[in-house]
Amino acid sequence: MLPLGYLGPAPGWGKPRYTQLTHDEQRTLFTLWSIFPSPLMVGGDLPKANAWTTSLLTNPEVIAVDQHSTGNHPVITTDTAIVWVAESPTAGGYYLAVFNTLDSSQTIQYAWKDLGFRAAKYRLRDLWEQKELGPAVAISVALPSHGSVLYGVSPAK
Repeated sequence: MLPLGYLGPAPGWGKPRYTQLTHDEQRTLFTLWSIFPSPLMVGGDLPKANAWTTSLLTNPEVIAVDQHSTGNHPVITTDTAIVWVAESPTAGGYYLAVFNTLDSSQTIQYAWKDLGFRAAKYRLRDLWEQKELGPAVAISVALPSHGSVLYGVSPAK
């Protein structure tokens, strides 16, 4: 289960408390569960969830990745980063998740061809922030420690 928000009456160990994961780590966990795609079972007490946790758990664009993506698979796995790709049958494009596995921040960069994409330019949509980022000739993202991004990717016209 996803240990997000308020963990009580008994979190499995220790006393009732809020998750010990940072906001970045919680977003990364939910991103991983969505791109994998795993059942989204929350281990927290939903009535006691704060506004940030509620927004995390109810983001319709991220939930769509979990519920509707196909062909989900890792394309890059290194000691410092992991990148997953999935197809978006409803949006006609792809989903792209990038994970920073380091205990420090880093910028992760890959050419589209390194990720298995054929076109030279793609449009990106940040699914967590629910906003268009515009066209990009490559992926370049600065991520905090244990941070991640989840993008909708479609060919640029």
